[in-house]
Amino acid sequence: MGSGKVSSTPISTIKKALISRLKKMADPGLARSSQRFFSEKIVCYGIRAEDLRRLCREIYQQVGSSWTVEEALQLAESLLQEDELESRSSGLIILGYFKDRLGEGHLEKFASWLKKGHLDNWALIDTFCLEVISPFLLEHPAHLNKMTAWIEDKNVYLKRAGLVALIKPARKNLSPAFIFRMANRAVSTKSVEDLVAKAAGWLLREAGRSNPERLEQFIKRHGKKWPRLTVRYALEKFPAAKRKHLLRITKNNP
Repeated sequence: MGSGKVSSTPISTIKKALISRLKKMADPGLARSSQRFFSEKIVCYGIRAEDLRRLCREIYQQVGSSWTVEEALQLAESLLQEDELESRSSGLIILGYFKDRLGEGHLEKFASWLKKGHLDNWALIDTFCLEVISPFLLEHPAHLNKMTAWIEDKNVYLKRAGLVALIKPARKNLSPAFIFRMANRAVSTKSVEDLVAKAAGWLLREAGRSNPERLEQFIKRHGKKWPRLTVRYALEKFPAAKRKHLLRITKNNP
C-alpha cells in the first residue's frame, strides 16, 4: 500500500510551463508603455497585473499541496535570473502563497537576494515585500526589528525593502514608534536615493492613517531634514490646505 504522499511536480517543469504561458500572454504594446513607470530600462512581456496573478494562482493550485516552501524558494530564485519582469515577479507571487511556511532563517536568504541585485527595481522589491516579507512580519511581529539592519544598510535595494516590508504592519498600527523611527532614520542622511525617499514617505503615510495628528507633529519635528519626495509622499492623505502649509514650513529640505 502506498504512503499517500502526493508526487511533487519538478521545479524545472513548472518553470518551463510558466514561461511558456507568459510568452503566449505577451502584449508588445503594453510592454512598450510599461517602460514609462521606470527610470531604468526594463524588459517585460506586457501582461496586466490581474492576469499575472491569476496565472500564479493557477500554478499554486497545481503545486501547493505537494511542494515544500524550499521548492517555492528555488522556483522564485530561478525565475529571478530571467530577463522579463513578469517572469521574475511570478516566482515572488507564488512564493507569497507559501508565506505561512516561512521561518526567521529565510530573512537571511531574502537579504542576500537583495544584496546580489536579484531584485533591482521598485516593482520587484515592492511585490516581494508586500507578498512575502510584510505578511510574514504581520504574523511574527517579534521579527520587526530585523528590518533595522536592512534599513541601515548601504545597499539601496535592501534599504527600500526594509521600509516597504513595514507597510502592512504600519497599516495595522503595529509598533508605530518603531516604524516612525525607522522611516526617519532612513532619510535623515546627507544623500538619500529616490527609491528610499519615496518608500519612507509611503511608510509614514500608512503609519499616519490611524493617527494623522501624530504624523503631522512628526513631520513638523523632522521634516526639514528629509528629501522633498519623502515629505510629499507622507502628506498625500492630508487635506490640501494642511498639506500646503506643511510643505511650506519644511521647505528647507535638501
